[in-house]
Amino acid sequence: MRRLKPAVRLLSLHGRPREGFHRAASLGAGGVELDAWGPLRARDLGATARREIRTVANGFRLEIAAVRAPLRRGLVEPEGMDARLEYLGETVAFAAELGAGTVVVEAGQVPDKPESPGGRAMAQSLAHLAPLAERFGVAVALVTGLEGGEVLAKLLEPWAAEVLGVAFDPANWMTHGFDPSVELSAVAARVRIAHARDARKSSPSRAALDVPLGEGDVPWPLLLAHLDAFGYTGWVSAGDAGDQPRPESMAVAVGVLRGWLAGPG
Repeated sequence: MRRLKPAVRLLSLHGRPREGFHRAASLGAGGVELDAWGPLRARDLGATARREIRTVANGFRLEIAAVRAPLRRGLVEPEGMDARLEYLGETVAFAAELGAGTVVVEAGQVPDKPESPGGRAMAQSLAHLAPLAERFGVAVALVTGLEGGEVLAKLLEPWAAEVLGVAFDPANWMTHGFDPSVELSAVAARVRIAHARDARKSSPSRAALDVPLGEGDVPWPLLLAHLDAFGYTGWVSAGDAGDQPRPESMAVAVGVLRGWLAGPG
């Protein structure tokens, strides 16, 4: 599995980007996943600030693995969609400028009825984003977890995997009652980044609970082997689900992840 590369979510390490880069490098990560919000929102960064991000990353010998584009209402709520699509367009261009090949989006649950307002909103938003992503050479990756792999694969079927892909988050799938080992095969060809988090099933009738990486029920070594077998050679990014830095737990998580990735394969 040495073809897979360890990364870490910058926001999980430190609230200030420069310090986050330093900590990521000290942990042995090869890349960082940025959140395009707060101090790193694209529209608030001028040319000098953008050059500084690239310079700092290069100075620490880090690549920008992906750029996250947080959305409060996903791509299924018609109200306010124009503003969200404008923000995503800015983020796609920003990611391309930083050399990141992926923009991660939590799009919301795929509606059961395509003809519903939410179904039309999601279809129209993806149709808007696809040519933009293709023009900039950046894949928009929808986070897995709220629906099964086949449902997500069917939604993305009209577009190439290099344009619209998935951010593989098995802990998120487990939290919502899916078996990530089963669901992965349906979207394996579209994986643009993997999110290394863990979860533990509390009981058959309750949702899975987030736990430190390596201490839960997500079969990470098996899933990494599956990703490798499917031909995935990209980033596996450790990160916390929240928006507050947790440097101590991230140090442990990156160590666990690097150990898995350095194993036989």
